[in-house]
Amino acid sequence: MTLYADLSRQLHDASYVRLAVYLSVGAGGLYVVSKVLRELVHRLSPSVLPGEPNAALLATPRPNTGEVSAKDLTNTREYDYVIIGTGTAGCVLANRLTEDANTTVLAIEAGHSDLKQLFSRIPAGFGRLLGTAADWAFHTAKERECNDRELFWPRGKMLGGCSAINAMIYNKGSPDDYDEWEKLGNRGWGWKNLAKYATRAEGFHSTDISAEDLASHGRTGPWQVGYSHAHALSKMFLDACQAVGIPKISDFNTEKGMIGASKFQSFIDAKGQRSSTAVAYLNEKVAGRPNLSIATEQTVTKIIFDTSGSELRAVGVEMASSKASPIRYIVKAKKEVILSAGAVASPQILKLSGIGPAAELKKYNIPIVKDIPGVGENLADHLTGIAVFSSKLPSLQYLFDPIKSLPALIEWMRFGTGAMTTNAAECGCFVRVEDRDDAPESIRKKDLTSGKNAPDLELLVAPLSYIDHGKTIADTSKNWFSIGPILLRPESRGNILLASSSPFDAPIINANYLSTQHDRDMMTYGMRLTRSVVHSAPFKPAFSSWYLPSKMAEATDAELLESVRSTSETIYHPMGSLKMGRSGEEGTVVDDELKVHGVKGLRVVDASIFPTPVACHPCAPVVMIAERAADLIKGFA
Repeated sequence: MTLYADLSRQLHDASYVRLAVYLSVGAGGLYVVSKVLRELVHRLSPSVLPGEPNAALLATPRPNTGEVSAKDLTNTREYDYVIIGTGTAGCVLANRLTEDANTTVLAIEAGHSDLKQLFSRIPAGFGRLLGTAADWAFHTAKERECNDRELFWPRGKMLGGCSAINAMIYNKGSPDDYDEWEKLGNRGWGWKNLAKYATRAEGFHSTDISAEDLASHGRTGPWQVGYSHAHALSKMFLDACQAVGIPKISDFNTEKGMIGASKFQSFIDAKGQRSSTAVAYLNEKVAGRPNLSIATEQTVTKIIFDTSGSELRAVGVEMASSKASPIRYIVKAKKEVILSAGAVASPQILKLSGIGPAAELKKYNIPIVKDIPGVGENLADHLTGIAVFSSKLPSLQYLFDPIKSLPALIEWMRFGTGAMTTNAAECGCFVRVEDRDDAPESIRKKDLTSGKNAPDLELLVAPLSYIDHGKTIADTSKNWFSIGPILLRPESRGNILLASSSPFDAPIINANYLSTQHDRDMMTYGMRLTRSVVHSAPFKPAFSSWYLPSKMAEATDAELLESVRSTSETIYHPMGSLKMGRSGEEGTVVDDELKVHGVKGLRVVDASIFPTPVACHPCAPVVMIAERAADLIKGFA
């Protein structure tokens, strides 16, 4: 009997082993077939999967044997414009500049096509992209005021950049913020001029909006915007805000300003899918233009300058597929090199190319092309605290469970509706702390807002637990609700420094969070205001108990600040590291036409040019900037 049982078990185990082998071989075979089919599709119809991973078809190869100069660009492949980075801004530029069939453009991307990322299409799936191949996955240096933590900084690494990986909040910002830029001497950057570019970009498609508010929105632009999923708990938050003196408003994106509580609009289209700038601006028709080339999987190693004449000029770009590659690829830019790699990578690329603080470049034996001390300085970011409570009412926590979320996924796949169309951050409120009677006098007296209709504090909510970028998941059998107070106008400034002379090494990010008393007081007040909102009457039917911080109800200011120090994270808004301003002004890098001071043929178009932080979610401002930059380049602005 025992022999029979042993034999039966061995046969049973062997069957499972064979099954596992067959499944493994089958999966491997499917993977190989899928790769072959992808390459076949790409070669037969490049616009289906934009981007050419074989840079030899788009640029001129050369051995990686040392420094490259303008002389090496003789008889190389050339374009009118070379765009470094196809992120939020780069996709806009690639589209607008190639509207003229006589203008040639090469856009260079270190990542892949966004079409390879299913979770980029599913609004609720954005958290699944963090830390993957679609993410640069940066970290800050140790942040002294955040208990020496190295904070995670996701940045999109694919066509569409951060617009293909973020939470899809469409938030133009307060007109006062842009008027402040113009008052600082940046001509043409006031709201009156920028508003038309917001309208040109926007394809607003929701119907549940008043005629008055609709007048502030564009209807025919490529970027699809509207109202998406809003959970009952998120709507309850709006009532709770009103109970503590934060009025409900109908629309964050009008000229009336942003002060108040409302639902967020998002760049999710009418089919329930993310409308990144890659989807909106690099659709099949645009990607198929014969005058537009897109090089994917290529890291820019340096910008090439002509130093032989009386004027310094950017004339080309060098790139490579990897640090180990013996081949570099070079291209010539007949008109301009446009740097759109973002607030982290753009200053890094400039420094590696010899433009930046002379002392730092000497440290890494980088030949100095132009000493500009402001490169990498003036870095600002929005820091968010986190508070989570247990809810007696249903939330969206089940979306973290792969089994429980299946019905929602099926609904999204069939109809493009349901919980999978949530961007998690469904509602929020914006506050100008000077107007709050419950705020400490110290921060009310030190108003850093850009105007009376501009905020300096935000409460952002999600009807689920959002801790440590979604990596720490609370019990999916329970219901949770998160509120994050966000410091919108930080006094603290950080910088981007080189870690080495290699473009394949991540730079050093010093966010310098909470380095001033004002910023610490603001975040403490943000936590107190969060507590007041949650303990208000409208939330009583939902509130059960605090989860994080566990003693939130009775916490002192010192304990609230300690919670911020230990659990706060970026809300993904780095900006300002290549400051726009007049030539000769301390810390400025580009002028009001976004041209690098003292360098011909080189512009920067991304969030790094912000002279002061916008008090909003900056994806829409970056698109507005890119739309205006395209006009500046064409000579229309």
